Amino acid sequence: MPPYTTERFFNDAISVRQPEKGYRFSVDPVLLAGHAAPRPGERIADLGTGCGIMPLILSHRYPDTRITGIELQAELAALARKNMEENRLSGAISILTKDIRTLGPADLGGCVDLVITNPPYKKQKSGRINPDPQKAIARHEIELTLAELLASAARILVSGGRFIIIFPAERLGELMQGMEKNGMGPGSARFIHTKRDRIAKRVILTGIKNQRPIFTVEPPLFIPNSKDILKKMTNSDFNA
Repeated sequence: MPPYTTERFFNDAISVRQPEKGYRFSVDPVLLAGHAAPRPGERIADLGTGCGIMPLILSHRYPDTRITGIELQAELAALARKNMEENRLSGAISILTKDIRTLGPADLGGCVDLVITNPPYKKQKSGRINPDPQKAIARHEIELTLAELLASAARILVSGGRFIIIFPAERLGELMQGMEKNGMGPGSARFIHTKRDRIAKRVILTGIKNQRPIFTVEPPLFIPNSKDILKKMTNSDFNA
């Protein structure tokens, strides 16, 4: 296994290894995991799980859930499995090495109740492509476009199941249109700002399959310094 660092959450109750170099999770999946609130007994799929950060947080907070993390990159999937083993959560969390574009209910033992995702957020031809393959695939739509992600999420959700994504706020219109196209009615949005007088950088959007709920905008979340917030979150319980 290549060099890695270890981050600790919930007063050292869980530990998360991630590559010292290569793709490292940002505050985004931590915020999304803090925002999600699975119901007892729900089955969850994390599309693009990376090192498994979101399943680890959710399983710790909601031990009666069952989670599958899906990851295309074999090296990251292997690291995610190692994280589950070291935290003794292999019974609650499984990691599947799979191309999300070909993912179906049969791969998961049936449809799931909740899909969460912190997907690639930059269009393939926008901005500089990182020379590190792990970072490039995680950040740019090289192996997975937004349209492909939404189609896969809708395919594996039960009717009435929830879809929760964190994504650039500037792509909200495209995101909502894509969800509607795949039969997932947008239900709520929460905007994330770096400062109170700045436009939102990210949005957490929730949708429901085969429903058109009344759309609500939740109170905004202000993250002035993501590194400080991440450090704080790794040392205590939290809710986004």
